[in-house]
Amino acid sequence: MCGVAGVLGPREGAGVDHVASMTRRLSHRGPDDFGTWRRFFSRDGTAFEVGLGHTRLSIIDLSPAGHQPMSSADGLVTIAYNGEIYNFRELRDELAVLGHHFVSECDTEVLIEAYRAWGCDAFDRLNGMFAFALWDQGRERLVLVRDRLGIKPLYYRLVEGVLSFGSELGALRAHPTFRAEIDPIALGGFVRHGFVAGPRTIYRDTRRLMPGELLIWERGEIRTETWWSLLAPEPCTPPRDFREAVDALEALLGDAVERRLVSDVPLGAFLSGGVDSSAVVALMRERARGAVRTFSIGFDDPAYDEAPYARRVAEHLKTDHTELYVRSREAVEVARELPDLYDEPFADASAIPTVLLSRLTRTHVTVALSGDGGDELFGGYDQYRKLRRLQPLLALPGPLRAILAGAAHRLPAGRVRNGLLRLRSADPALVAHGLVSGLEDDTLAALCGREASSPNPVYLDAYRRAPASDAVQRAMFADARVYLPDDILTKVDRASMSVALEARVPILDYRVVRFAFALPLDLVWHGGETKAPLRAVLHRRVPRELVERPKHGFGIPIAKLLARELGEWRERYLAPARLRQEGHLAPEGVARSLTEARWRGGATEETELLWRLICFQRWLARHHGSDAPR
Repeated sequence: MCGVAGVLGPREGAGVDHVASMTRRLSHRGPDDFGTWRRFFSRDGTAFEVGLGHTRLSIIDLSPAGHQPMSSADGLVTIAYNGEIYNFRELRDELAVLGHHFVSECDTEVLIEAYRAWGCDAFDRLNGMFAFALWDQGRERLVLVRDRLGIKPLYYRLVEGVLSFGSELGALRAHPTFRAEIDPIALGGFVRHGFVAGPRTIYRDTRRLMPGELLIWERGEIRTETWWSLLAPEPCTPPRDFREAVDALEALLGDAVERRLVSDVPLGAFLSGGVDSSAVVALMRERARGAVRTFSIGFDDPAYDEAPYARRVAEHLKTDHTELYVRSREAVEVARELPDLYDEPFADASAIPTVLLSRLTRTHVTVALSGDGGDELFGGYDQYRKLRRLQPLLALPGPLRAILAGAAHRLPAGRVRNGLLRLRSADPALVAHGLVSGLEDDTLAALCGREASSPNPVYLDAYRRAPASDAVQRAMFADARVYLPDDILTKVDRASMSVALEARVPILDYRVVRFAFALPLDLVWHGGETKAPLRAVLHRRVPRELVERPKHGFGIPIAKLLARELGEWRERYLAPARLRQEGHLAPEGVARSLTEARWRGGATEETELLWRLICFQRWLARHHGSDAPR
């Protein structure tokens, strides 16, 4: 896995000289090699310059032949590429028949030749995770591409004719044209959800490429296109019954795992002992040539400690297992580092154990398989059951819905209350949106302004356009479009790449995704169980009693571990005078919202909101304020 950066614009003022410094900001993503490339060209009487930068984490073909940016033999195509193409050997064989020649064993060269053979149609042939910049000298155009599910990130900014881009926002901040103007709508979305949802970023004039999207610069202008969409159904014959569904998933996921075992460096897996990671490790154990290394962490709080479950699964599967019990001071130290590790505000507290797990794993291996994606694909989240229970209420007459919505004010603050409050609209998309956040519109408006309190349009669009009739499956599509790439995958990417660890996610093989979303809900929730097909695949290998337990996320006891720090940070970063000076959060709204959160929802609701506000304020101070490096 790697980091990419680059600039394109008029030769006078493009700032291509800064590509090297932009790329160095990404050295943690690729510590094994560093390279830059630049090219001049003229278009309609204007001189332009394009520059690419790359930091390499060597995984396939560790030789210098994999150095990037890499150009084709004729010099007409150059690429800076972050990712892994799991079917690159099949593509290489197909291209060899067409007369293409190769001098390395890496997938980067295959990607170049695939583009030379098929143009942008080549991207649909790729099975993998990737984000890359490709310069086509013949057409004098730049193409930025992001993978189907958004596993790998890519940000860009076009200001005054200069396009800058990179794997992380830190690279863009190193370009002299960058302006750190906070986007109030993005901030509102962050306070509501705990992450910034694409295509926005925390900065007003900076965007992220969406999953399955490409950007083309040509003739001084840019356009974005969707080359693959989760919302566009692909041909997939649904299974006739549950057993056939399990058999099909077993074959697809088994192949996805096997493809992700290709590596020229040591490889292992994250193991929590839950359904998703255990299924991946079980299939990995059957296909690996040698011993499988697994890694988990635990806490002394039983409500958050998954280590015993992981240990039992590891013993059953006979993996070489390593676990680490996290002490409070270690969690606190990572919490202090989060503004450095995450390039925009991020308040998913499970980032802390994910960072610690990545650090543990990296001391032993360079690649780790992860179980992410199972909940979105197979309906594992609790909010889906809540949505199913609320759906009949939408069919009630308007006056009855208004009465229920009014009565919801008596409930504790939280997602159920927020979903019920939206019954007035009779819009199922808004009800589903309410269930993914306990923060209400009025509260958000008091904190960030009315403009910032609107529901997430990408979520609403995905829900409404989802190729499914059932409300639960529509919500699954929406979460896969928003929550999965912008929270779950962002969390894992930044945590793992902060220590140059490549995390691979076989459940998000696009063939598995296509199959899962073609299943009717009665097969996804077969026999009253969520994720039923995935559980069945696992239960063929691991006894049910080893993995079945009440679901809880990969989290930490944030209030307990950070009790002192939360108080100190609240006093420092949420001081009214400071908030007034910065002008992003309303001091009166902050004080009132925290008080109301405790009154309506208890300490848990207050802690969740407090953590999000502190995360933003500490990120702001670290990158653009009092805590910034001098």
